Amino acid sequence: MKRIILFIALLTLLAPAAVFSQAGGPAASVMAWMKDNMGMEIGSLTIDGTSYSKVVLAPEVRIGRLKLGLYLPVIYNDDLFNPSTWYEPGGNNEWDFGARYWSVGDTLGGIMDVAADIILKVKYLEYGQPLEDPFFVKIGNLHDLTIGHGLVMRNYRNDSDFPSIRRTGVNTGVDFGRFGFEALVNDLPVPEIFGARLYFRPIGNSTLAFGISGVADLAASKDLAGTTYAAAADNFVFIGSGVDLDFPIIKSNEVLSLRAFADASVTIPYIKGSGFKNPVDNTTTIAGGVKTSLIWDGGLKNWGAATGLLGNVLFIDWRLEYRYFTGIFRPAFFDSTYERSRAIYVVQYLDYLEGGTKTISNAPTVMGIYGEAGFSLLKDKMTLTAGYMWPWDPAAGFALSAVANDEFHAGIAIKKGLIPIVNLAGAIYYDKWGLINSLVNNSFEFFDEKTAFAGEIEIPIPSTPNLAIGMIFKAVAKRNGDGNIVYKTPGDPTSGIVMSPSITIETRFRF
Repeated sequence: MKRIILFIALLTLLAPAAVFSQAGGPAASVMAWMKDNMGMEIGSLTIDGTSYSKVVLAPEVRIGRLKLGLYLPVIYNDDLFNPSTWYEPGGNNEWDFGARYWSVGDTLGGIMDVAADIILKVKYLEYGQPLEDPFFVKIGNLHDLTIGHGLVMRNYRNDSDFPSIRRTGVNTGVDFGRFGFEALVNDLPVPEIFGARLYFRPIGNSTLAFGISGVADLAASKDLAGTTYAAAADNFVFIGSGVDLDFPIIKSNEVLSLRAFADASVTIPYIKGSGFKNPVDNTTTIAGGVKTSLIWDGGLKNWGAATGLLGNVLFIDWRLEYRYFTGIFRPAFFDSTYERSRAIYVVQYLDYLEGGTKTISNAPTVMGIYGEAGFSLLKDKMTLTAGYMWPWDPAAGFALSAVANDEFHAGIAIKKGLIPIVNLAGAIYYDKWGLINSLVNNSFEFFDEKTAFAGEIEIPIPSTPNLAIGMIFKAVAKRNGDGNIVYKTPGDPTSGIVMSPSITIETRFRF
């Protein structure tokens, strides 16, 4: 039955091109819409070392500022018309729409599975922009989830392992004038990371706003299952909370904008239930509850602050900020590499809890200057972005800190029309933490758990305006058959994560 349904669906989508291509009236309008908004991808990809073929329909709809893109894939191993060979992201058959639950009379399970399967088909839905529009919403593959100005969460990506792991995140916010809020979740079908920010403007018509924010990862330690730290698996929650001040000095426009901000934040773990034996010292039990001892030990510990300016001047977007943080606090803790590295962070925190070998009062203090700029050139056909933070220990001078990672961010995007002969389009980004120290001590790796790298290039096929070759490449964390991250030394997250390339080559067809 699934074979028949798939065949009919493909025939229904492809038939209008053959039947109505010569027709006028409504048929011509339909074909014109499909030419601009309907795409098909046919190609191959590698997921965790296994090669698959794929057929994907990708319709897009744009109504004013509303953008909607769907992702309707069949990723298969041997036979397009044999559902048993289709890839199931996260072990979920996204095309059964609850069949396995309906067959056993599990109505609630069927409803939940139908909802999850439908949600997975949304690649993106966008309207508006944070900090700019009174209402914004983003659903689907999210590349730059940020709360407030980013001290707690900045540029978090829920699509780092796409398409092997697919998530449908949500980021939305409403500005009512005197107050507003923004909220996010990393994946609607299987939510793990939640965040929210509430802000208010107490002074009349002033744009000065005060905010309170929080982000929680309820599954921070799930990747510790099967390791020497398995006692902490599913028992550890990361909570990042903060306060901020936001003051738009010059409202955003095409020529100039300027915004001042200041943020302060703490990161604190929460231990579920009654606690567990600390894997660092199996004779000691870590008690359940919020571990307030990490943020107050005769004084405030494990906190961070940032203040600075951001805005734009003509075609340049820029940001400059000063950072100060103590303990094992990390600015933008929830970032583009967080999800693969969170188990490593849990292990670091375990060493500061009951039974650990370190005390938070002896942890270092770090200062840093972060600068970022983005340029749109050649009539917006090329965009360049770059950012860097230099951290130092105030007690040791301006020399690069040996205990804190510097940050390096770079990206380039090219639109069609910039290179006339090839007319290719694409984008590449590379984020790296600990760049300089790794070069100094000869431990540099182009791809590691502290690196986020991905890119996409599309090259049109000459004399065939509706066809193009697309190549998508990225570095992803290697996972075993159970979906668990593979570490360099089996069972030891502190040894680092095995990274592997993910390359997709596909033929793209526009109707």
